[in-house]
Amino acid sequence: MKIVLQDLTKTFPARGKKSEGEVTAVDHFNFEIPDGELIGLLGPSGCGKSTTLNLISGLLAPTSGKIFFGEDDVTSLPPENRGVGLVFQNYALYPHLTVKKNIIFPLENLKGDQKLTKAQMSEKAMEVAKLVQIENLMDRKPGELSGGQQQRVAIARALVKMPRVLLLDEPLSNLDARLRLQTREEIRRIQRKTGITTVFVTHDQDEAMSISDRIVVMKDGQLQQIGKPQQVYDDPANLFVAKFLGTAPINVLQGRVQGGRISIGSEAVMESQ
Repeated sequence: MKIVLQDLTKTFPARGKKSEGEVTAVDHFNFEIPDGELIGLLGPSGCGKSTTLNLISGLLAPTSGKIFFGEDDVTSLPPENRGVGLVFQNYALYPHLTVKKNIIFPLENLKGDQKLTKAQMSEKAMEVAKLVQIENLMDRKPGELSGGQQQRVAIARALVKMPRVLLLDEPLSNLDARLRLQTREEIRRIQRKTGITTVFVTHDQDEAMSISDRIVVMKDGQLQQIGKPQQVYDDPANLFVAKFLGTAPINVLQGRVQGGRISIGSEAVMESQ
């Protein structure tokens, strides 16, 4: 499913007497996510990436602009009718339900022609459990699982309805370094197998660059650059992108342009273009 954000803007009202007017979290945002790709929405804390994800999901209404899924304008469509699967940073599992019942829960709310029998719901739950490799944990409760296992349950629950769009809001931030590496590879494997258009929010450049087909770099609610990870790394659009990507960080040197040459200190290092 292709996703198009058209001049998308979200502002929040001032809070309290000391606030300095409205806060613009997403500022005239335009980009297109091709069908079937995994997009890394990347930027520092407070740049608007989670707000953008919530606008796509329908949990927030935009101040202005439009959101399209394919040719359908879903800007005013409620979340339950958009066909999205959303995985939260804190997993948001139901602690009193087993893994199986957590996965089945979204299916129990289907109505009309989409309503399923108990046998059909169990079959679908087992299919996605096998996909995320937790089929042997179906009778456990979330409190009996590791962080990585809980994350897989959350992904399975989001996938069980086979959504048109999968949205992941910093899903790996609560995991340790080794498990983060393993789980991000699993997310990439699952996305490739299902072919579902996926938006993955992260502030971790290594995560974004390692599994994304394309990365979208944000700062202060504004789009800085879109491109394939290696392309953005090799040819940053501005100094912010250049400094934000890369380990170790890029070296930044003060220089000047004089007489058709770029000089650093007293040394002319290259011709200016």
